[in-house]
Amino acid sequence: MSNNITLRHLRSLVAVADYGGYTTAARFLSIAQSALSRTIVELEQELDTRLFERTTRRVVLTASGEQLLMNARRVLEEFDSALSRFQLYHSGLNGVVSLAALSSVASIMLPTVVSEFRKARPNVRISVKDGFAEEVVRYVSDGQVDFGITSFPKAKGRLVCERIAADTLVCICSKSHRFADMETVSWNDLAGEDFVSFDPLSSVRNCVDRALQIAEIQLGAITQARDVGTVAGLVSADLGISVVPSLVLPMMQFCELTQKRLMGPVIEREIYLVYDPQTPIPPAAGFLMEMLRQGAMHGFRIPDGARWMNDPKPEPAKK
Repeated sequence: MSNNITLRHLRSLVAVADYGGYTTAARFLSIAQSALSRTIVELEQELDTRLFERTTRRVVLTASGEQLLMNARRVLEEFDSALSRFQLYHSGLNGVVSLAALSSVASIMLPTVVSEFRKARPNVRISVKDGFAEEVVRYVSDGQVDFGITSFPKAKGRLVCERIAADTLVCICSKSHRFADMETVSWNDLAGEDFVSFDPLSSVRNCVDRALQIAEIQLGAITQARDVGTVAGLVSADLGISVVPSLVLPMMQFCELTQKRLMGPVIEREIYLVYDPQTPIPPAAGFLMEMLRQGAMHGFRIPDGARWMNDPKPEPAKK
């Protein structure tokens, strides 16, 4: 007995058994009756056994045929089910999307997009890792996620970065601080002020440090914190002012703070989609990435001070 039996053989067996003859079964399979007869003969020769007893009116399964029919139905059902699941996956209607994102992006910008995505693809599971900018890049580089959303990526080698959004830096202070009565604050106004700074791994810290260096601003005493909530609490206690991107502000609403437009110049933090072009992207992840690229066109809501890019262009990763 050889192993040259195919799905075509099994489907032919089931059709002949179900319809009780070759004529109707061949019509169901959309093949010639002679082709169907040859297929059944091939199957019987491969198995070295008779599968049907042929009478003048119909064909009847032998005991061997009954046994094979039961197994054939199970094999075809499992195969068709697996193929159906693959087709759903290939269409982006099934599977898992894994991504990494800055905490502010994951909690403020991403939910609206994911909500719309899930309306069209409710069976897709989404896994989100939040972290600092370089952590997001590392997750992508190591293949732990399908793509990342980060700011100021210091990516290596083949990673591609596409700018998809930006948010404006604003100054925050306590309600008792002298800035509270000012309509706007300039970068020069920050000179000598006690300052609450983010952890060096934070994209916020990198962005603000660069702006301060360009403006040649010397700050007063610096208090450093890792968590957004901690920064907000320290500022509200008047232990210093701070500068944060607009997307971070909704995460600080539990504290009594005053926010001021930061002028001279207005500086934005750019937000990038980061992925490895040499790693196959699951279809569902590809659809979500495209929605993020077209955030403005889809009209996804985004907080004041932040904006979607109209026509993002791929940019080489910064080293």
